[in-house]
Amino acid sequence: MKNFFLFIMLFPSLALAADKAPVLMEPLSIGSIIQVFAGLIAVLLLFGGIVFLLRRMGGFRTSQGAGMHIIESVSISTRDRVLLMQVGSKQVLIGVSPNGISPIKVFDETVIDTSREGEKGFAGHLRQQLEKRKSSGQKGEPS
Repeated sequence: MKNFFLFIMLFPSLALAADKAPVLMEPLSIGSIIQVFAGLIAVLLLFGGIVFLLRRMGGFRTSQGAGMHIIESVSISTRDRVLLMQVGSKQVLIGVSPNGISPIKVFDETVIDTSREGEKGFAGHLRQQLEKRKSSGQKGEPS
């Protein structure tokens, strides 16, 4: 079976090889250099697009330690953010800007409950998005 697939893949090239003599290209011709740079630009654009999407979706999360981690993050502007962090048993609201990091408020009591394990990670985020979509879809439908 493996040989059959190999034959199917090579058949068009075998048929063309019988009709034409092989054409050799110079390794440093203008056409090959343009082809290499076009491929390089395509790969860089693809990589840049993936990085852009990951940054927009919050995909660049650093590894979180046992004693301190980010609970929520909200963008205020393109360069400023407000973070709610869990530090031990306390939650700390901090502001992050190009000028530095500054504490806003330290909460002794829990502001956002992080005890629900199911809400962490991709599964929790997906569940929240589906619930939002379901609730917004029901508002527009007549009862």
